[in-house]
Amino acid sequence: MNPSAILIQQPAVDWSTFLDLADQALGYSPSAASDASGIQLHDAEKFMSCLAAMKDQNAPVGLPPHLMTHVSFSILVGANNRDMQDILEYCSGMPFVIANTIVRGVQIAVVTGTLAQWRVAVISGCQFSVDSMVRALFNHILSLFEAVNLSVWKDCERKESGATFLLEDHRGRL
Repeated sequence: MNPSAILIQQPAVDWSTFLDLADQALGYSPSAASDASGIQLHDAEKFMSCLAAMKDQNAPVGLPPHLMTHVSFSILVGANNRDMQDILEYCSGMPFVIANTIVRGVQIAVVTGTLAQWRVAVISGCQFSVDSMVRALFNHILSLFEAVNLSVWKDCERKESGATFLLEDHRGRL
């Protein structure tokens, strides 16, 4: 079985409560810059932009790396037992629930992590030393985040490697 993944949980922000209370406490709306930017942001990205604006009203709109721990995502993964072990190793530090399926040798897992943890896991899972089937799964996980307008790998270079790609982190750290 080829490993597969589906994004099943994303952050949900109570915007009216958050913005109303933040506006009252700060004297300005922390969403003003992101609202005025004209850029369509994922709720997680807008939330992180608001958090940055709480500290600095003139903070740039986007994904502040130091705030990626404030939002979490869950992904449902299906893979054979051997691949699942490797996949969960690259998701180190993230909680997961794993179960055997009715198909012998196939497991499913729900893995939950912050955006910062998923960034590290995807970079780690997209290295040359990673089995190509597992690397293809992490390539797919990256595409799941990009499909909802969350590209936290802009500072990484993609290099083709057969049917998959590798990621090289230009910040010099994982």
